[in-house]
Amino acid sequence: MRDTLIVNASEILTMEGAGWEPLKSEKIRRMKVLENSSILVRDGIIREIMTSEKAQKYRNGNSVHVIDAKGNVVMPGLVDSHTHIVYGGTREEEFYQKISGKAYMEILASGNGIYRTVRDTRSSSADEIFNQSMKRVYESVSTGTTSMEIKTGYGLDLSTETKMLDVIHRIKDTGIVNVIPTFLGMHAIPQGQREYEYSNYVISAMFPRMKDRVKFVDVFCDRGAFSVKSTEEMAEAARASGLRLKLHSDEFADIGCLDLCEKYHPLTVDHLLVTDHKGMDKIARSGTIATFLPMTAFNVADGKYPDIGAFTRRGIPVALASDASPVSYNSNLFFAMHLAVKYCRMSIEEALNAATINGAFACGIEDRYGSIEPGKNADIIILNVDSYRKIPYEYGIRMVNTVLRSGEEIYHEGSFLS
Repeated sequence: MRDTLIVNASEILTMEGAGWEPLKSEKIRRMKVLENSSILVRDGIIREIMTSEKAQKYRNGNSVHVIDAKGNVVMPGLVDSHTHIVYGGTREEEFYQKISGKAYMEILASGNGIYRTVRDTRSSSADEIFNQSMKRVYESVSTGTTSMEIKTGYGLDLSTETKMLDVIHRIKDTGIVNVIPTFLGMHAIPQGQREYEYSNYVISAMFPRMKDRVKFVDVFCDRGAFSVKSTEEMAEAARASGLRLKLHSDEFADIGCLDLCEKYHPLTVDHLLVTDHKGMDKIARSGTIATFLPMTAFNVADGKYPDIGAFTRRGIPVALASDASPVSYNSNLFFAMHLAVKYCRMSIEEALNAATINGAFACGIEDRYGSIEPGKNADIIILNVDSYRKIPYEYGIRMVNTVLRSGEEIYHEGSFLS
């Protein structure tokens, strides 16, 4: 395989400097920007970042495949650390219900919302779910995502959760995107069941069949979802199996879920729309990453955005993710950055770090992904802007020109390459 050189970048954003822990405090506010530099890739791995002059000499003496960035920004592929991108059916009517004034919990109580997706996912074949989900995955990759966590959670029974996990692994096997599977059996309480009856079923019957095929366990711990008690029981089962915990928490109400942070040290706590200063202190003491989903606030929370800046000022590491799902269909992390900078008191430097290297930490893949450094996978994107500071400003354009996955061009100028 020939070497590949990426040349003529206006800026190379490396996102380096994290070391053994995610970027936080002053570090997340910094952006290492290289100019007059090129990237050497061999066998899918970043081998060297060299000056443009050295790159030209290298080209003269070696057989090299050259990718011309044409004076635009080059950066790591985005890492989407929270998605529900695998499911059957759609929920476009819910969009209009929300516009007419119905609240999310009201829609849920009527048997719609997540319960609509559960019914559609149960009634869809694995092939149907795969084909629908791949359409969404391709859209995500075209907007720069090269790694994504994908959760189960629309089955709420063993057979459908297994079907979802089969589809997630099938997507992983395509190689189009790096996939991190997560088990979210405790996503919602099935209609007509009691919470503890269902949570016991998840822990005793579902989890043993899932635990060897996933990297993480997630629980929706919130009002209208699962209590602290049942969440703790799932956390104990996960810990006994050597799996790290993630939590949906504080999206609708603070019911005490963050009390679990210091005992179980979940890798991430996600949403955090109603988290107060006491909750922030619990997260800070535990070392947990706070993952924010501004597109969900845009779609569901009636414009109530989290104050991410309050978390970064406390030294809490933060990640940005899409929460791509039937209710928040968009998976474009550049739009998430736009919202975070405009409404959540983040700088563009913080947002870019949160969607790359910190997203990689939030997926447990920081050793290979999330930054442009020698030894890491060459998951790299070339943008259609010549300065990273234009990203929030030009968010409506087709931001991504080229996507490289393990050093191979898979997307270029609006088309996927065979």
